[in-house]
Amino acid sequence: MSSTLDESQRLRVLLDLNILDTAKEERFDRITRMAARLFDVPMAFVSLVDADRLWFKSQVGYPFSEAPSDASFCTHAIRQDGMMVVCDALEDPRFAGSRYVTGFPQVRFYAGLPIAANGAYVGTFCLVGNAPREFSEEDRALLRDFAAMVANEVAAGALDACQSRVHRSDASLRALLEHLPDSVLLIDDGGAVVSANPAAERLFRRDAASLCGQPAATLLGIDAAQLATRGAEPLRIEVTLCAECGSLPVEAALSALEIDGRPHVVASVRDASAHRAALEAERAAEQRRRVYFRTATHELRTPMASILGFSELLLKRDYDAATARELLDIVHKQATRLVLLINQMLDMARIEAGGPDEEQRAAVALPELLSAALATTLTPERAADVVVAGADPALPRVRANAVRLQQALSNLLSNALRFSRPGTPVVVALTPAMREGRPGALLEVRDAGIGMTPEQSAHMFDAFYRANERPDMEGNGLGLTLVRDILALHDARVEVASRSGAGTTVSVWMPAAWDTA
Repeated sequence: MSSTLDESQRLRVLLDLNILDTAKEERFDRITRMAARLFDVPMAFVSLVDADRLWFKSQVGYPFSEAPSDASFCTHAIRQDGMMVVCDALEDPRFAGSRYVTGFPQVRFYAGLPIAANGAYVGTFCLVGNAPREFSEEDRALLRDFAAMVANEVAAGALDACQSRVHRSDASLRALLEHLPDSVLLIDDGGAVVSANPAAERLFRRDAASLCGQPAATLLGIDAAQLATRGAEPLRIEVTLCAECGSLPVEAALSALEIDGRPHVVASVRDASAHRAALEAERAAEQRRRVYFRTATHELRTPMASILGFSELLLKRDYDAATARELLDIVHKQATRLVLLINQMLDMARIEAGGPDEEQRAAVALPELLSAALATTLTPERAADVVVAGADPALPRVRANAVRLQQALSNLLSNALRFSRPGTPVVVALTPAMREGRPGALLEVRDAGIGMTPEQSAHMFDAFYRANERPDMEGNGLGLTLVRDILALHDARVEVASRSGAGTTVSVWMPAAWDTA
């Protein structure tokens, strides 16, 4: 995307904005002041990355208007498409030796998001602190909103600059609008659409010629009075577009401007379906977490009650050695079960929370991970029950968190062995495979155990679900849930084929690593 543009192209876009070395503006200063207060940080910046310097269109808590760009946080931030968060700069090898960390202003925390304009990242909106801190998902969402406000102001400034040159070059305005990712409608003082950019054509599923002249209020599904905005700040509204556009939820920002002395309104419209879907997904996830923790309390209480009860018996009564040993064995088994359950719950929490350890990826060889998983899973009594088919020499490496993927393989093998009688073979095969035109590796674990009904198969990855409640079948119902969560992080595809009494085959496909060497 824009982070991969040639540096000379990026600098050209920045210079064409005519924003460098301009006077301070309240519309930007208001944003940095508000961000510094809300996030409780000493410094906030609208930072533009020039060839060899950072120039600050707005800053709070920093006495200079520019700084050298070498070894700066913002220079790193514009080289990636997403948000860059450094919770503790002294712990980050990229910045631990930076002049901004070891010297003034002694940066320890940084969070920044690139500002895009005309297809290039021209700078960042960033927060800076002198002490390490965590940065929650709520914080990240709020920072995105602030960065979007800055990007809108940058875009609005660019539009204002184009307005002053419109009588000389309509093409310059059109070039700017065509590169904006948001849909933009220019609306005259009668409420009719004057022009529309290509993104608007795609959003409304109509070409610009048919959009021009249409009542903007009807297109946007709003009251015509809302188009009479005259304030300095854009009017932001959430609406649902007409059925012709698929009843699409959108966010619109209406900004007033003058063209040739006549009032106009610019409507910047953004598809909000992904945002709303993310909110719905978060609500659903929160509901799942509540159900999960309700079940978890019960699962934790059972072994704890056993440990407490039997240890109390041992403390209050005198038993012969055999009986005491039996009671101690029960306590030990329940304690082992409790530790396993707690560890698995912690693993699930770590995976959901993410972080550097969970996000580590490297090109790994599946046969090596499988060997390691077998070594930690197989007991001497069941060693002969697992048959590993010869790995195809063409098997590609996969990009994975080796620790987590080995854990998933161990859980799959353990599950297959648990539901197979001793002496019954469990076959493991690794083969190259294509999925949706993408190369990858296919792992199959086939057992001839008790199998599952279709209903059981549908729930096998649910937390605390046990397909078989026989007392000799150990397990707490979290092993396969961990498998599901780990494989989801690796863009893997999982298929299960099972029949009651006829065994189960679990197939896991993973995409090939970028570097298969």
